[in-house]
Amino acid sequence: MDLCVQLKVCEGCGCLWYRTQNQRGVYCLGCDATLKQFPSPENRKRPGRKTSATLARIWAVTRYSEEDLLLPIEAAGGGV
Repeated sequence: MDLCVQLKVCEGCGCLWYRTQNQRGVYCLGCDATLKQFPSPENRKRPGRKTSATLARIWAVTRYSEEDLLLPIEAAGGGV
């Protein structure tokens, strides 16, 4: 029986190890066992304060009548 293996370098500790061709791991057995003790990124809570919901922005628009737009600046109360 033939077994096809690949010689790989562990991304955790740098040791050389054999991996079968249908296996997808990048860590040796020692590093793999150590890393399984840590929580997965999906289950890990992020440190720091919780972000609050974004507040809605309200834009105020002033209504002008046509008469206000036609008045000269001095008559509207703003002199130069």
